[in-house]
Amino acid sequence: MEYKVDDKELNASTFLSFVNQVWQGDYDIERTKETFSKTLNITAYDDKVLIGCLRILSNGYYFGTITELLVLPEYQKQGVGSRHNRLQKEYARHGRKE
Repeated sequence: MEYKVDDKELNASTFLSFVNQVWQGDYDIERTKETFSKTLNITAYDDKVLIGCLRILSNGYYFGTITELLVLPEYQKQGVGSRHNRLQKEYARHGRKE
């Protein structure tokens, strides 16, 4: 398992393919791209396949809220979501950019 904090390589197409396995919907790719400019994404990959994503909406300094924590059904209850939560707490304490 590989985890990435502030995954700048995550693209809307990959995310939409992933999210539709967890929350099926008719999501717009352009609006999805726009949301990435407003969130920090902590991702989990298994052999280069996106299996988990925690997204944090932030004002860049004081405020941040988790918008969603998604894990593919077949990876749930294996500690992926817990690891995401630990990573976001560590980032909140030490990783913020001034």
